[in-house]
Amino acid sequence: MRMQDTTHIWLNKTFDETMQLLEEAKHYNQHLIRRQVRHLMPLDRLELTAESLRVTSRLSHTMSWLIAEKAILNDEINRQEAEELFEPLHTEMTCLRNNNHATSICPDGLQSLLDRSRELFVRACRLEDMLREQYRENLSV
Repeated sequence: MRMQDTTHIWLNKTFDETMQLLEEAKHYNQHLIRRQVRHLMPLDRLELTAESLRVTSRLSHTMSWLIAEKAILNDEINRQEAEELFEPLHTEMTCLRNNNHATSICPDGLQSLLDRSRELFVRACRLEDMLREQYRENLSV
């Protein structure tokens, strides 16, 4: 199996996982979160709203990166253009950060989305770093 074929496989699987989490987050934010946080003090509700936005930010950044990777694989842009257009994912500190206080008041559904979106985002960061490093190595050869 060629490297490009392998890349297509993990890219498509990661894309599907991201889409599924986006749909789940959308449903959660539209239908569940208000009921689950209405008993909290206003500042705690605000904090959980911010955490919900952190999920959205992680998933949006991941999806943006995946679309750029698909564009590279389809020869729509090259790796150098992508690197010039997009900052590395690992520079998005809001997406990497965990809020330990929110964990203590976080409903299970939101906590699950936070955990899984962070795991996905960190995995995307590692993959991106690996691809950027591989590109730099190929340039030096």
